[in-house]
Amino acid sequence: MEKNLFEIAQSISSTLHLDKVLEIILDESIKLIGCEAGSIILVNSENFLDFRVVKGEKSAILKDLNVKIKMNDGIVGVAVQTGRVVVVNNVQDDVRFKKDIDWLTGFTTKSVIAVPVIIKDKVLGAIELINKKSGSFTDKDTEIISLIASQSAVAIENARLYEEIYMLKEYMNDILESMPGGFIAVDSRGKITNINPRAAEILNIPKELVGENYTTGFIRFSEIVELFQSVLTKAEPHTRREMQITIGNKHKIIGYSTQLIKDTSGKTKGVGMIFQDITDIKK
Repeated sequence: MEKNLFEIAQSISSTLHLDKVLEIILDESIKLIGCEAGSIILVNSENFLDFRVVKGEKSAILKDLNVKIKMNDGIVGVAVQTGRVVVVNNVQDDVRFKKDIDWLTGFTTKSVIAVPVIIKDKVLGAIELINKKSGSFTDKDTEIISLIASQSAVAIENARLYEEIYMLKEYMNDILESMPGGFIAVDSRGKITNINPRAAEILNIPKELVGENYTTGFIRFSEIVELFQSVLTKAEPHTRREMQITIGNKHKIIGYSTQLIKDTSGKTKGVGMIFQDITDIKK
C-alpha cells in the first residue's frame, strides 16, 4: 500500500496541468478502493462546487450537464463545507443525499465517501467515490483516501496557480495582439520577447525575431537598438518621444514611449516600447 501511495505521489507531482493531475488522483483512488464511479469537485471563484473530473458509467452525461453544486449541498457539499470526511453506506437513508444528479443521469448511487482536499486550512474541493464494489466503505478506505487527498492538495494548488498564470498570460497576449499600436519587449538579457502584429507591420519585420538578441534582430534600425541599449543601461524610460527610421526607401516618423518591465519585488526584467507611425500626421 505504501508503494502505491508513493507512486501516486510521484505521478501527481510530475505535471502542472490541472486536469491531468485530477485524472491521475481520481483514477488511482477508484482503483485502490474498488469503486464503480467517482469525481473530483473543486470550489470555483463564485464559491460553487464544480465537477472538474468525473469517472464511471454515465460520467459523459454528467460532464455535458455542467452541474454546479451549492456549498453545503449534498454529501460532498457537506464534506467541503465542514472540512471533514463524510461516509454514507446507504444514501437512501441519508437526508443529505441529493437525488437530482441520479435522476438527471440515470445512475444509481448506493454508497458514497467524500474526502475534502485541504491546504493550509483552505478547502480546495473533495474526492468523491461512489458505490464500492465489495461491500461498504471502511475506516481503512477513509484512511487511504485521506492520505491521497493530503498528498494531492499541494499538487492541485500548484496546478491551479499554473493554470491561472497561463490564462493571465494568454489574456495579456490577446491584449497585445489586438493593440492598435506597435509593441516590442526586450528582457534584461537583451532577448526580444514580444513583437505584436502592428509592430511587425509598421517596421516590416517578421515576428520570428522573437528569441533573438535585439542588437541583431533590429540591426536595420540603429535608432531602436540605441534606444533599448540606453533604457536597459540607464533604467530611465522615455515618454512621448519621436524618432526617424528608414524602411526600404521610405522615411518614417515614429512616436514612442518606453517602459521598464518590473517584477513584484521591483527588479527590472526588461523594457517595453509602445509606438505608432505618425508620418502622415507630421506632414
